[in-house]
Formats: sequence, structure tokens, C-alpha cells
Amino acid sequence: MMNALVDAVPEWADQDTFEADRTRMLQYGLSIGMTLEQLYTLSDPDTILGLWTAAEAQNVEV
Repeated sequence: MMNALVDAVPEWADQDTFEADRTRMLQYGLSIGMTLEQLYTLSDPDTILGLWTAAEAQNVEV
């Protein structure tokens, strides 16, 4: 799974960058009503990228 994510977002090869984006994805997921359990069990790269895209879009709009 991580290989697919790094292929899609090469910056995520850097652990610090990935962890910062992961934190934003978790915060966004919680803000839209997902539970931590749901977020931690995500394993589909497309779903994770969708969550990241939505979190990024929210930051742009604020």
C-alpha cells in the first residue's frame, strides 16, 4: 500500500512529510464524522488519497 501512495505522492517518501499529511488526514476525517477506528483501518490507497485530497481542499478554502 505504501508503495502505491508514494507513487501517487512522491513527497510521502519522506517520513516527516507523510506523518504531517497523515495528521491532517486524520483531523479531517474526524471533522467529517469518521471514527479513529475507521481511519486507522483504511488500507485502500484510492480511499486514502481521496481523504488527503479533501483535506487539502479544505485547507485551500479556509
